[in-house]
Amino acid sequence: MILVSGGTGFVGSHLVPRLVKGEKGEDKIKCLVRNSAKARAEALREEGVELAPGDVTRLQSLREAMLGVDTVIHLVAIIRESKAATFYGVNAQGTGNMVEAALESGVKRFIHISALGASPDPRYRYTYSKWQGEEAVRNSKLDYTIFRPSVIFGQGVGYSFVDSMIRSLTMFPLIAPLPGGGKTRFQPIWVEDVVSCIIQALWDRGEGKSGESKKIYEIGGPEHLTYQDMLDAVIHVLGTRRVRVHIPIPLMRLVALAMERAMSNPPVTSVELAQLDLDNITDLGSVERHFGFKPVAISQKLSYIRPS
Repeated sequence: MILVSGGTGFVGSHLVPRLVKGEKGEDKIKCLVRNSAKARAEALREEGVELAPGDVTRLQSLREAMLGVDTVIHLVAIIRESKAATFYGVNAQGTGNMVEAALESGVKRFIHISALGASPDPRYRYTYSKWQGEEAVRNSKLDYTIFRPSVIFGQGVGYSFVDSMIRSLTMFPLIAPLPGGGKTRFQPIWVEDVVSCIIQALWDRGEGKSGESKKIYEIGGPEHLTYQDMLDAVIHVLGTRRVRVHIPIPLMRLVALAMERAMSNPPVTSVELAQLDLDNITDLGSVERHFGFKPVAISQKLSYIRPS
């Protein structure tokens, strides 16, 4: 029995159907859901997935969800905070709750999706919360694999880095804002390539293999691209024309603060701007070396954003 937390989210909506198809085996799939009556949860039920009501912030609900589970794939995380969900509460403590419930239930395997750049530096609140979540996994007695992907792109539910770029273009007609000159580097990786890595680690077990115990993988696509490179790719696929405008980070922070006060879901937040201090890249050959395939470039799989 495999329990997937975040099965109705962005990565989960790609992972669960492939697990259900039984690419590597005939395991039963269970998904942790906060509301089993929602449409996405109902769609999972129709695919033959067992639904387990639960919330990563409520330990007792996880104990019940873990019953009979051998392997956990933990995807639940937030990249933006709200009054009801904080980075610490979900990314850090929520992961700790999953670990505690897994240990109590005798789970044998724990696959955790973290983020490239996870760091003990509290100045960067998002990546700090991901590092805290990793610490809960690393310091446990679980047989774990941790993935640290760069920004993930692809069609699906939820909020992604590409979505924020599109929203910024929508909000600022005629221009393409480039925070700090758009020089921060990323290594965008297609969501289906992330899923392929997870599935391979799930089944390819043993020393020296992708499913080796207590292993951390930093993964990304085949290119190091600046923020401007990625924005140019989005503009090209959208078929629009924009004037690139370099906006100093101090000024952009003021804009972000104003948008956060005025909007419930602004194109960019102060936390996201802070992360632009740091490149979000790893070895270009990491996926091919560890998982035996070359990930696709963003230019090959960005057509899903093209207006119909």
